[in-house]
Formats: sequence, C-alpha cells, structure tokens
Amino acid sequence: MIFVCMAMPTLSQAEKNSNSFSSEEDEYSAKLKTAPDNANLYHQRGVVRFFQLKFTESLADFDKFIEMRPNRAPYHWQRGLVLYYAGKYKAGRKQFESHQTVNTQDVENAVWHYLCVSKIDGTKAAQKQFIKITSDRRVPLKEIHALFAGKGTEQQVIDATKDNDPTPATLNRSQFYGHLYLGLYFQAQGNSKKAADYIAKATKGHEAQGYMGQVARVHHEWLQKKAKQKTEKE
Repeated sequence: MIFVCMAMPTLSQAEKNSNSFSSEEDEYSAKLKTAPDNANLYHQRGVVRFFQLKFTESLADFDKFIEMRPNRAPYHWQRGLVLYYAGKYKAGRKQFESHQTVNTQDVENAVWHYLCVSKIDGTKAAQKQFIKITSDRRVPLKEIHALFAGKGTEQQVIDATKDNDPTPATLNRSQFYGHLYLGLYFQAQGNSKKAADYIAKATKGHEAQGYMGQVARVHHEWLQKKAKQKTEKE
C-alpha cells in the first residue's frame, strides 16, 4: 500500500524476524500500563499482533487507536487488511472505501476492496464495483489493476516486471508485488494451487519489502494454517 500520513512502524521494524514480534508486543503492553492515553502505542501493538496472525487482538488495538484519534480513521488501511483476515468483509469494504477518499490512486487499495467484495457478493460483483485507478505508476500495479478488472492477463503482469531492463533491486521489488497480487487474484478466482504458489514466491526475501512483505508472510502462514485445519477435520 502507499504509505499515507499516520503513525507507522519504521521500515526496520517491518524487516525484523517474526520471532521478535512477540517480545515487541509485550513491550508495547508494558508501556500502555503507564501511558494508556498514547494512541500510537495501540497502533504499534496492533501492527505486531497482526504480524503474529493475532487478527482479533490486532483489530481491537486498531479500533482503540481510531477511537482515540477518529480523524485518522480514513487513513488506516492496515485496519482494512486485518478486517479481511478476520473475516469481517463488509467492514473491510467500508474501510477501503473510506481510505479511497484520502488515497485516490492506490491500486492496492482497489484490490483489497475487490477481495472483500468478492467474499460478500462474488467476483463478478467485485469486478463490477472495482475502483478505477489511473495514476499508480509502481510496476507492475497498472497490469495488476487490469487483471482484476478483467482486462489483463497473468502473463502481462509477469512481463511488466521485466520491462525496461530494471536493476536487480527494482526487479526484485516488482516481482514481489507481481507474485503477491497474482496470488491474491488466483485465490479470489478459486485456484488455490496457483494462489499458494505465487504467495510462496512472494514470501522469499519478504523482509526487504517492508510492511507488505510482512503481509505476504502473514498470508502464506494463514493459508498453511487453514490447510492444516482442513486436513485435521478430514
């Protein structure tokens, strides 16, 4: 997502090993005992809880942050992500629609809105309600938008990451976004194998991809957890 103005974890925090998030959660909880009016601490704890797949607890912290700073509600796309993973798709859709009013040219926001709508009314309805974006210049977000809009292809997304002879670092970042959103696309279409394959690719080197790198890891672990639960029921 495009980082708009609000309390955010530093990039170094997002790059940390997932094993450190539990201790960070404890640190924020300890600080909140002496500074319960510090809204940013709730946001920060919500972030590290999300990184641990503690979706209910993360949402509670983000909701507390917004309760204390209601003017920041439209900017809180992180809350929208948690709502999706918590299965609260109607609230997620509403959050991404609110974020659209303050961040009008973000393909990622449009995609997560699509993902929530698809869970409520199906992919055809999601495509019909897909938010139009015209000026997100990040590669390959233009092609990803076309794919979700039903006007592009998987191959076009892949090819776009390699256009214009990118540097290794640029190629790595473009491929990360391509793999992540191809995975999410195929999951929405019901192709669980392709979804899992692309999400797995997105997790490779995810530490270097900031917040969304952690989202890729969370999604990968979430899929694995769901698959394990399904196997245990059979």
